[in-house]
Amino acid sequence: MYKLNEEKMFYDYADGQAVVINYQTGMYYGMNLLGSAILDRIIAGKDVEEIIKAVKKLPQCPSDIAERVHSFVKELKEKEIIIDGPAVSGGAEPLPNEVTEDGFELKLDMFAEMADLLLADPVHDVDMQAGWPKLKDR
Repeated sequence: MYKLNEEKMFYDYADGQAVVINYQTGMYYGMNLLGSAILDRIIAGKDVEEIIKAVKKLPQCPSDIAERVHSFVKELKEKEIIIDGPAVSGGAEPLPNEVTEDGFELKLDMFAEMADLLLADPVHDVDMQAGWPKLKDR
């Protein structure tokens, strides 16, 4: 099973949306509702096959959902968001139907536009006259 790569990542899950920030690179990641729900269960150590069983119970679930979930997990591992971790029982508990409001596509979005701010040292990298969040010219 897997867990959050806490050496590099910060994770928050609120109102059905997951946000992951790589605090070494400043990259941050977002995903749709279904991806967020799946990531939340993965980070909790739930078995991927059990998670797939839960997704398959959702109305109008596509027949290739197992491949989609495995591809999503592979991408999470490649981005080093998740790493191997201890297994926890469960994962097949029902997901709310709302997680499919935007479909069954599992897409990991990556953003870099705030990397400078996320990596900035608010004491040493700030323009003293302009204040935060104005960074000094480098």
